[in-house]
Amino acid sequence: FANWSLVDDDAYVAPVADAAAAAEPTPALLSDSMLELEPVVEAGAGTANPVQGAVLLLAGIGGPDAVRRLLGGLPQDFPYPVLVQMRLDGGRYANLVKQMARVSALPVLLADAGHAAEVGTVHILPDDMGLEAADGALRFAGEGAALLPLLPLPHSAVVMLSGADPSLVPAVLDFATQGGWVAGQHGEGCYDPVAASQLITAGMAAGTPEQLASELVQRSAA
Repeated sequence: FANWSLVDDDAYVAPVADAAAAAEPTPALLSDSMLELEPVVEAGAGTANPVQGAVLLLAGIGGPDAVRRLLGGLPQDFPYPVLVQMRLDGGRYANLVKQMARVSALPVLLADAGHAAEVGTVHILPDDMGLEAADGALRFAGEGAALLPLLPLPHSAVVMLSGADPSLVPAVLDFATQGGWVAGQHGEGCYDPVAASQLITAGMAAGTPEQLASELVQRSAA
């Protein structure tokens, strides 16, 4: 979208009377010859806005139901990106996007390397998708990129739902010590509570997906 625009480039200019007059152009003529430079935006890069925080949902076995219930409790004006990391057999993430879009008031997209994490959007993360900080925004990065360390503090949250990977618990607790908000799912429908229970035992917040969604909304409005 970079355009040079020349104002009134076809305008008639009266002949000058002599060389002295030509050496001192009038203010009107100077104004007519001004060049306007518009901001340059790379095609396809998007206009990513800096984000002050993000919500990361970690899930696995039993996770689709838990994620659906939590996303169903978030309003369409939720002010943070929501990132969903859930291992799926066969990597059918496009199907997961469709399932979540049916219940979410927020748009649901499949995260793609190089694209920005957008405020008020749910991003489904394929295997090994991480984040990178670029130009004041969070962008998705491919295999080997970090995830938790890139979440902006202190306005980010991590929620471990049914089937979340227990090996991530130490990193999530470390995230909490740095000021992030951390919670685990409990109650009916939590088919694999191992990781979430470890968080709860460590003193983190707990609740059903609906309760956790309500807590996230309240915290985002504070």
